[in-house]
Amino acid sequence: MHMNISACAAWAPGLGDLTAWRSWPPDDGSAPEIRFVNALLRRRLGRLSRMALHVANEAATGWASLSTIFASRHGELSRTVGILHALAANEAPSPTAFSLSVHNSAAGIFSIFRADRAPSTALAAGEETLLWALAEAAIRLASDPDTAILLVYADEPLPGEYGSSAIPGDLAHAVAFLLAPGEGLSLEWVASSGLRPSQEPLSMAILANFLGHRERIEWHGERLSVHGFCHA
Repeated sequence: MHMNISACAAWAPGLGDLTAWRSWPPDDGSAPEIRFVNALLRRRLGRLSRMALHVANEAATGWASLSTIFASRHGELSRTVGILHALAANEAPSPTAFSLSVHNSAAGIFSIFRADRAPSTALAAGEETLLWALAEAAIRLASDPDTAILLVYADEPLPGEYGSSAIPGDLAHAVAFLLAPGEGLSLEWVASSGLRPSQEPLSMAILANFLGHRERIEWHGERLSVHGFCHA
């Protein structure tokens, strides 16, 4: 799988600038301000959507229209848990909470505030979500090499209600890559063959290589291992 990263944006609590991504500070629960979104809607958004919209807006600078892929392993699960608590208490869930809990809510908001009718995909594929989002981008770029694809990946730790299901290395963060045909990002994957899973998400492995903090991308999941490199 080959493509170019034309622009990149990333955000995590305490890491609002790409140059700061050399250490990982404690999660202070903060979220980006996203003042480009209508204030009434902004107040209703969860942290995951705020993170996704922030990096999407940063990476899309200068583009009036972009096809997008919004990817997240868990999506707005904290909001969904709130809805389930309401149902358990025999309370009607908020229609607004429900509409903002679906997996494509950030994609929809992004297209609305940009008035952009370009195609968009919302994708979830377990721990390999970002890998398959990149594969989706590569397929779309191959079929239409004259365009660009904005890929946005965002996730945060599971809510406390999931207890022992919490995933080691799960971090609140979002990254966005503006992708175009080329050779700057090269990835291949094989069956992981029982290798110990990496203690970081694939997004962090790619970003560390892109920023020059590591020489190559090496990441192991439960099913697949990913190898490659990326540079601007």
